[in-house]
Amino acid sequence: MMNITQDDLLQYLYNEGNAEKLNYIKSQLEFDTELLERYNLLKSGKNKLDKIKLLSPDSRSVDNIFNYSQQGINVEA
Repeated sequence: MMNITQDDLLQYLYNEGNAEKLNYIKSQLEFDTELLERYNLLKSGKNKLDKIKLLSPDSRSVDNIFNYSQQGINVEA
């Protein structure tokens, strides 16, 4: 019996990972109510995140961050 972690449930939610592991999680969700509850919480969170409209940052902000990072690269030790 495999211990199913939160990371495992996230992989299942996004349909990532190998088929054997995904099938095992699916079978466990059918009778393990605690596991199903944990999965449903993650699924609910994912659905809420999917509905958020993301805004692109101002191009000046991106340029400033890029320029700052380049300064760190160009410094000689």
